[in-house]
Amino acid sequence: MKRKEAEEKIHPEGECKKEGIGATGAWPVDTPGGRFYAEWDREVPVTREGQLIFFFQFLKTGVRWEEFLRQCPLSYTGNRGSGAARVLGTVLLSVLNGHWRYAHINGVRGDGVNPVLLGVGATVSEDVVRGAMRRIKEDAGLDWLSEQLVGSISPVLGLPWVLDIDTSVKPLYGHQQGSEVGYNPKKPGRPCHVYHSYFVASLRISLGVEVRPGKEHAAARGLPQLWETLQRLPRDRWPTFARGDCGYGSEAVMLEFEQRGLPYLFKLRHTLKVKELVRAMMGQGALWKDCGDGWQALESSIKLSGWSHARRVILVRENPAGAPVALEGKTMRPGKDRQSHLPGAGEPDWKGQAAPWCGKISVLVTSLDPDAYPTTIMPQQYRNRGDAENGFDELKNQWGWCGFNSRLLAPSRLMANLVALFYNWWNLYTRLYDGDHHREAVRSRPLLMQGVGRQTQSGGQRTVRVSILHEKSELIARAVSSISNELHQMHAISERWSPLQRWTLLLNRIFQRWLGGKWLPDLPPEASLFLSG
Repeated sequence: MKRKEAEEKIHPEGECKKEGIGATGAWPVDTPGGRFYAEWDREVPVTREGQLIFFFQFLKTGVRWEEFLRQCPLSYTGNRGSGAARVLGTVLLSVLNGHWRYAHINGVRGDGVNPVLLGVGATVSEDVVRGAMRRIKEDAGLDWLSEQLVGSISPVLGLPWVLDIDTSVKPLYGHQQGSEVGYNPKKPGRPCHVYHSYFVASLRISLGVEVRPGKEHAAARGLPQLWETLQRLPRDRWPTFARGDCGYGSEAVMLEFEQRGLPYLFKLRHTLKVKELVRAMMGQGALWKDCGDGWQALESSIKLSGWSHARRVILVRENPAGAPVALEGKTMRPGKDRQSHLPGAGEPDWKGQAAPWCGKISVLVTSLDPDAYPTTIMPQQYRNRGDAENGFDELKNQWGWCGFNSRLLAPSRLMANLVALFYNWWNLYTRLYDGDHHREAVRSRPLLMQGVGRQTQSGGQRTVRVSILHEKSELIARAVSSISNELHQMHAISERWSPLQRWTLLLNRIFQRWLGGKWLPDLPPEASLFLSG
């Protein structure tokens, strides 16, 4: 009897176990490349964003994450609360992954490595994040985030810089508070929110965003938050001047800037009196000054009805020698083959004959000193404002400003500023690798974030093994290793410093090319050990 049972056990049970294929162990999988065996690994912590360990090292070196949590107004009572660290850590991972909906947060729930690296232990669900945003008191939360946004760049603002202010429309498709039909050029008639934003020009650093209902798109609606933001800076760190489009070229806005002593450079709408000025100046050919790059400018002054006094204006036009003209045998159409007709420049001939110059013209209004800012440099000063539109595009399409909607307006305001803060952190981190250019997230994430990370432990040592799948993996590994070593040296020499001093040292390294070899103030003498090297 025993011999018969032994003979029965000799025969294999086959490759498919009774529990089902894939339930335990490996099972065969036939592919075009041949037969392989697959199995589930539920024990080893793994992440898709293995390179975030170096970004977290950056936050640790600058003490940004600790200070961010220390001042957080979110708190829970009892033993069942998720905790502010876990909630905000989940939001950070979600935003870095390019999510723009609360439902997308579930995509980081299975990350077993990065929450531990960030010191939060684990992530939370989308419903917990929604509840946390409603739990934070609006005034306290906005003050906390504004302090963090300004503090992330404040030590560098001792150098001359320009403030770009602008508004952007965010279409809405639900029943959110403040969802109103206002100015919406892309989707007329669609309810929206309006984002009034403030940027450090050329650095693409956000100083804050004010989310208003759809009808409050006027520039003056965003000024109270702007002044509160600037009040957090010492007067010697205020911008050299502020720059905005024609929405800011009104008496109420300009008068407030003049009363607060902040110079401005805005654009004027082509109202009736502005058109009269343009027609009068078009005949003054000898007064137009060449500004380079195919542009000419002429300075004048104007006092519109409703203005308290006359103001300096700059008329900017294309060089007539380089203006578009009708091609022989071709009918030119406005908006496609040429620019639109300039008021006062004469009617063009649409029958293929040589027409008078009729390019576009812009009228700028400014309170800047003519001696420090002569007429010839003003066109370029205003054209540099175009870079602010790139910041809007990146934040809306790559960082989640188009999403994270709630029925209440307060959570939307908090999430918009959280996204702006995390955008600043990532922007500063990427500048460690390229101090001359801004790398948008669509390019920097595959380079500096993505990679399979596996956490292992041997004895008391924990190791994260990163496998980069990018084509330039060797180049990326060398660059990241070099920056990681620098961060380790900074951390070693600044352990006893204050958080502000440690962050200032890091900013000095990030903007060393922009600073031109200078050191930021308030650094201890030990900083020379790193900066000189």
